[in-house]
Amino acid sequence: MSQPTHRFVLFGTEFSGGRLVIDLLRRVADARHGPLPSNWKVESLLAHRHFFPLRHIQHHQLACPDYAFGFKLSAADLIATHQMSEPHRFMELLHKQGYKVIHLQRRDLMRHGIAVLKAQQPKVQTINPTELIATLKHLDEQRVAEAAMVAMVPHLTITYETDLLDPNVYKATAERLCHFLDLKQRQRAQYPVKLVHRSITDLMTNYDEVQAALKQSDYAYVLTGASAKLVM
Repeated sequence: MSQPTHRFVLFGTEFSGGRLVIDLLRRVADARHGPLPSNWKVESLLAHRHFFPLRHIQHHQLACPDYAFGFKLSAADLIATHQMSEPHRFMELLHKQGYKVIHLQRRDLMRHGIAVLKAQQPKVQTINPTELIATLKHLDEQRVAEAAMVAMVPHLTITYETDLLDPNVYKATAERLCHFLDLKQRQRAQYPVKLVHRSITDLMTNYDEVQAALKQSDYAYVLTGASAKLVM
């Protein structure tokens, strides 16, 4: 059975731009075998416990009919779900197996935390300050863990705010992705455009309450980056 010739890992926490990276690759990647199909997917393979995680990944790899195969992975998958004491060694093992690591990260911790909470309760317009602070702490811990896990393996870092937020940089980001994965890029690619200008105060109805709570916490610094920004 033939195997995908291009393999990668999208490594990062939720809402770090993984879906947009997948969309960019589907739109621009050509390799030498033609474009990727419209139903091409990149799934989270280790979000649930597996006794043999590497074998589980290999099973999906062998079943992939396309020339590119990737899966999503987070620090929580390895530490909390699979209880690995040395998760960085698993990343090294994936690298030795031919997987290229794309590390997804976000700089704006405030918006990242709000995105996580809003996904849990999409119709709720208020943000619970206690839940937000707990989410920020969790995301901060994930950042530290992720950095330690990828430190010893070659990887490409894609930062949401600088590489994915502005449609003007999509072409450059796509070029970096294709170069890193050794994929040929299609000459005429169509890039998605979906923009909305929103201030941080528009994302919740109780911003003053949240601001007051953050000022008394270890995450008061996130308020300095809470000005109006262009968001997807």
